[in-house]
Amino acid sequence: MLNEDTRTPMPLLTGSRLMMKPIEPQDAPRLLDILADPQVIKYVTQSSFFSFARSRRIASELLSTGRRDSLHMGIWLHGERELAGVVSMQHWREEKRDAMIGYMLAQAYWGRGIATEALGLMLNYAFTELKLLHIEGRCHAVNTASARVMQKNGMQLSRTFQHRRMFFAAPVEMMVYAHTDRTYDEYRKGLQLPANQENAPNLQSYEIR
Repeated sequence: MLNEDTRTPMPLLTGSRLMMKPIEPQDAPRLLDILADPQVIKYVTQSSFFSFARSRRIASELLSTGRRDSLHMGIWLHGERELAGVVSMQHWREEKRDAMIGYMLAQAYWGRGIATEALGLMLNYAFTELKLLHIEGRCHAVNTASARVMQKNGMQLSRTFQHRRMFFAAPVEMMVYAHTDRTYDEYRKGLQLPANQENAPNLQSYEIR
């Protein structure tokens, strides 16, 4: 678990275009800017309504250091100082060695393959360093861009479900993608095949800070 007594050292993850490290209090203003965009926040959780109060609550959760079951990594492009987004590992259960994963990017960084590379780095860290056995990610069924990020990292659709946001609102269809340690290992081996390399995320390395 992520606590001061038992957690592994906090990582610094590096890829071909970006680096990732745990977000810190000084990242709060930029994080709030990202979450203040209705187009970003409507897909951050299973709810789809926007409010500044909700944005502040999510930012507070991402910046919290007291949670023992979460890891929130900020995304920075090499040579840039501005936070581009966040990849999170949540509901991490040490006894079951599983977790849920999620991600978000500022709109300026959409459509550039950044989320695909960032998720790939986090999956690599989770399976190779933390030795997790199972990881899930969820997205709205209409959010095809988010689904493609998981698909490009080898995650497979495992199920769909209807989520009712409010009593008076129509349910939202959610898709759940998953990786196990076995499917991830097979996916990584497949990255060595020339036919797959064009679309594969670049997983350079991780360092322990």
